[in-house]
Amino acid sequence: MPSPGAVEGWRRFVYIRAKPGVAVQHAGFMKNFLRQHWGALFLSVIALSFVGAQAFLSAHRTTTVKHLYFADRLTDAHRMLIDEYNRQHEGHIKVIPIDFPNADFTTNERKEILARFLRGEGDGIDVFAVDVIWVQRFERWSEPLDQYFTKAELAGISDEGLQSCYKDGKLVAIPLGLVRGTLLYREDLLRSLPGGDRIIEKVNRGITWEEFVKYGETVRPSFPFYLFPAAEYEGLICVYNEVLQNCQADYFKIHGFDFDTPQAARALQLLVDLVQKYRVTPQVVTSMTEVSSYDYFRQHNGCFIRGWTSYYRDFPEMTEGKRTIRQAPLPRFADGPPASTIGGWDLMVSKFSSEKVEAIAFIKFLLQKESQEVIYTRAGYFPAIRALYEEEAYRVKYPELTDISQMSTHGVHRPSHSNYTKYSEILAHYVSQAIRGRLTVEDALHLATKDINAGKVLLTQGQ
Repeated sequence: MPSPGAVEGWRRFVYIRAKPGVAVQHAGFMKNFLRQHWGALFLSVIALSFVGAQAFLSAHRTTTVKHLYFADRLTDAHRMLIDEYNRQHEGHIKVIPIDFPNADFTTNERKEILARFLRGEGDGIDVFAVDVIWVQRFERWSEPLDQYFTKAELAGISDEGLQSCYKDGKLVAIPLGLVRGTLLYREDLLRSLPGGDRIIEKVNRGITWEEFVKYGETVRPSFPFYLFPAAEYEGLICVYNEVLQNCQADYFKIHGFDFDTPQAARALQLLVDLVQKYRVTPQVVTSMTEVSSYDYFRQHNGCFIRGWTSYYRDFPEMTEGKRTIRQAPLPRFADGPPASTIGGWDLMVSKFSSEKVEAIAFIKFLLQKESQEVIYTRAGYFPAIRALYEEEAYRVKYPELTDISQMSTHGVHRPSHSNYTKYSEILAHYVSQAIRGRLTVEDALHLATKDINAGKVLLTQGQ
């Protein structure tokens, strides 16, 4: 069942965006209905509520002040920048945020809500943020952006950021900020364990999975040794992607979505063994998303956790004092290259928006050096523009950005494909089943490949 915060948050959203009388009716229905149902029905009701409000919304856009609706997960950085933009354009443009709190929505739920809403072809959202891997899917509802950005403007954006922003050679998105997968550890706890100081040195240099597992089995701490999100969702695929591309660089360029391979089996076997064989990871991770894994890490004094480089914004209370969190390269197999999944958020403009020019102006504001500095310091996202990595003033102010830039060589993308999200959901299901011990590694990967291929056939037949 969705959390009370999720129900209440979306009840308020429908109320704001619809006629008052209709809104209350929608809210009451949704609240009671959602207490009994979940999944696709939950998303469908939300999407239909949004679509039903569009006629009213369009009628109310003819005011003197133009309203620009921006959908994203709001951080302190978002709030600061939206307030500043509204101050600069007071009386002319007002950005109205639509929040997707991490505590209420997984990335999968957020993706489906946005998709269902945009299918309605209403202009209730102007600018929306998408996971870097969603761009291919959302391109059908987005405005092509080539005409709005000069070559000089695009040259100022990092190559790593722009890599996810094209579909069939067309620019359809602009990066807001990037993150990468990382190993986080409690330095204070690790130093309290036998050989902890020595392991910290190895971890910071880049420890192998073999060394990492052996140490966990040896010390057997009373607190959780290693956590990673293993629920059936995209976060699990980010973890699997790292281990997979550590087994074979450019796996998806070579094999596509075929997982009946020794490399795919080796990668999944490790994740299964962490839980089922070595028991350095508790079984409870199979129900954890990123947010719940972080909560468990806090509450149970976890030692290591797979997280993102924006960690110091996710653990603000644990980066100072006695409880100290550090980050290090993710473990890797000794015979494979380091790999860290590239994540982050891109911005797209709805093709149904009636305020496209204003939407582009807002995006360009978010790409300014001052804005990107706020996004880096207040949201924890790596800057999407070159200036913060290259200009001397910023290099002196943020020396760690030099290391971040160098570490980009270890970053690995998930495959860019218009049906990636469908294939990822299939893979996540079977990978999760294997980690739970319900399927063998070989069966899980065989079934995943079979279902993906069956999906390809159905998609082809439907064209």
